[in-house]
Amino acid sequence: MRSFRNLAQCGRVCEGSGPGHRDGWGIVAWNNGNPIYLGREPNDAFTDPIFEEACTTGESMKVNSHLIAHLRKASVGLKVRENTHPFVKDGWAFAHNGTIRKLNLRYTTDSQWFFESILVEKKKNGGDILSAIETNVEIVHQVYPYTSVTFLLSNGREFYAYRDAPENMDYYALFYTRTPQGLVVSQERFFEGDWTEIENGSLLTIDGDFSTQVQPLLPKIKPKAV
Repeated sequence: MRSFRNLAQCGRVCEGSGPGHRDGWGIVAWNNGNPIYLGREPNDAFTDPIFEEACTTGESMKVNSHLIAHLRKASVGLKVRENTHPFVKDGWAFAHNGTIRKLNLRYTTDSQWFFESILVEKKKNGGDILSAIETNVEIVHQVYPYTSVTFLLSNGREFYAYRDAPENMDYYALFYTRTPQGLVVSQERFFEGDWTEIENGSLLTIDGDFSTQVQPLLPKIKPKAV
C-alpha cells in the first residue's frame, strides 16, 4: 500500500490533465464478511498522514480478505469524503475510474449512481451479480456519453475488475499479477511483477481461492465517448 500511494503524485493521467491523483483516497477491507474503511479522506494520499495510519491498521488487523484501494482524480462531484471512493453498500465495495455523463445527479456522483444501479439490478434479478453488471454496462452504452466504465467491485469473497473505455487506452488500462500473498489488480504496474493486461471490454473474476477468469463483456453497442 505504501508504494501504491506514490501514484497520487506520479500516476498516469490523460493528456492535458493536471498531474497525479490528489483529490482523495480510500481503502476498504472486510472483517467477518463486513466491509470496513481502513481510511477514507478527500486529501492527497501522498502527503496525508492518515494514509500511513490506515496502512498500519491494515497490518495490525492482518487483513486476509479482498481489499480495494482508490486514488481519486475528481471530475464529477465535490471534493468531500462522501464522494471519495471506494463506495460501500449492502456488503459490497466499489471503485471507478472515468466519467459517466448522467444528468441531474444532485446528491451523489456518477460513480456512486452506477454502483447503486448494479445493486438494484442484482436485487431485481434474484442476486445474479454478473447479469447486473452486464445490464448496467449496456445501459450506459445505450444512453450516456462516458470516458470510462472501468471499475473494481467486491463483497469480500467475489472480486470483479472491468475495463471499458472508448479512447485513451493507455490511461484506462487494467492489469493483474500474482504475488506470494495473492493477486493484485491495478490500472498501473506500480511494482515489478509478471503483469497480465485485461483487454478492453473484458471482465476479470477472482474467486475466494484466487482463481481467475477473464471473459468479454463489452456489449456490441458503439460507445458514446464524452
